[in-house]
Amino acid sequence: MDKFVKSNSSASMNPNNELAIVVEEEEPGIEISEEEGNVDTDNFDDNNVSGAENPNISSEARTQPTNVDEEPVYTYDIYDPRNWDHLDNKAIDILVEKGPIREQGIEFPLDDASRHFSYTHYYRKLSNGEVHDRKWLVYSKHVDKVFCFCCKIFKTSGSKSQSFLAHDGYKNWRHISEKLKEHENSVDHISNMNRWNELRIKLQKEETIDKDLQKQISKEKERLRQVLLRIIAIVN
Repeated sequence: MDKFVKSNSSASMNPNNELAIVVEEEEPGIEISEEEGNVDTDNFDDNNVSGAENPNISSEARTQPTNVDEEPVYTYDIYDPRNWDHLDNKAIDILVEKGPIREQGIEFPLDDASRHFSYTHYYRKLSNGEVHDRKWLVYSKHVDKVFCFCCKIFKTSGSKSQSFLAHDGYKNWRHISEKLKEHENSVDHISNMNRWNELRIKLQKEETIDKDLQKQISKEKERLRQVLLRIIAIVN
């Protein structure tokens, strides 16, 4: 009120002693526009919303969008049998230690004849009524095929096995039962099963060929670590 309203200096000269009120003109250098009058309120809200975490961040940095379309780095799934064609010894050891992984709750897709794989194929009913688990049988949901775990991993380049279970997989669900029985009675499958069991036992007992080498590497790492600590202590 003091800024915009003041009494007229000539009030004392007013014969009626009436208070003359005039509006003070705005100074030419301090023009306040309608937009500037709302700056404080708007900036207050914006600053408290976008810059509350770090007030030192510039407006360009706050408004710069983050790139959410960057492609992550993908690695192949070692537990998927479709990737078992070219495995090194380390990958084979990991698979043998973990064993075949069977994912539960899969809705198997239908083929042209409206047939699909079933969990019942994981088991074989013997003539004496016992149920035998086909632990070697694995299913890949990515290609909708079944594979033999041991034959796929341990098959050699010169193997004469013609079974699809050891190579590209099998998905003829109409004849799947006959093919599974034929495969598990084959010489190659029995041989690969023995190799699988032998390696699994060796890994459990830590009796692999590179056991001594791994111990030597560990000892050498520890020795170099102690040397480095001594050098740092001397420098300090």
